Amino acid sequence: MRTSPTPSSRTATTAVEARDGLRVAPAGRRSLPWVLAGLLLVVVCALAFAVASSRLGQRQAVLAIAHTVPAGHVVDHSDLAVVRVSVDPGLRPIAASAHATVVGRPAAVPLLPGTLLTEAALGPPSALRAGEAVVGLALKPGQFPPGLVAGARVLAAETSPDADTAVAATGNSPRTYRAVVVGITEPAAEGAAAEAGEAVVSLKLAAADGPRVAAAGAAGRAVLVLVASEGS
Repeated sequence: MRTSPTPSSRTATTAVEARDGLRVAPAGRRSLPWVLAGLLLVVVCALAFAVASSRLGQRQAVLAIAHTVPAGHVVDHSDLAVVRVSVDPGLRPIAASAHATVVGRPAAVPLLPGTLLTEAALGPPSALRAGEAVVGLALKPGQFPPGLVAGARVLAAETSPDADTAVAATGNSPRTYRAVVVGITEPAAEGAAAEAGEAVVSLKLAAADGPRVAAAGAAGRAVLVLVASEGS
């Protein structure tokens, strides 16, 4: 049989503790720090989970480059991929919902696989390498193919009023210059340009060919011929 300590025994124990300089804290008081530490750990874990869930919830579907795209290349459906990422507000990638507005636009710079696509990466190539030049030609319908877009590769043919006679006499074709279309300005809505129906086509070509092509364009003797892209 287990007996409870009597008042006299408790008094004796207290006396011994007081004599030896010992003090035993109650069991409830000893466990309180551990309870507080456990509660703090639970709060920290809950906050970490909330932050992680918030970041996952902020992932957005954006456009990325599927494979290497050279500068000047016209972006196609196969060049794009949709990825979900947590977006840095300063980056501003193009949303996946804007897919249709991207296709058909040229790449302004070389793009590597996995690159998030931004507006700054699209447009006419922004930089010219040594030995390159850009010329603008005012062309009428019939002097360039319908549906011509930036990034297309063309031959700029230098013609003359008696071109047919010259070709028949010499057997030589008109002189041509390889170029890449970097921009097209549609005919103006009004004014002389509208009456002429002219569009301004900007071409990137070898610097040595620039003056000759520009002169042919100014004289109305330039015609653009669309050719296949390299590697196609």
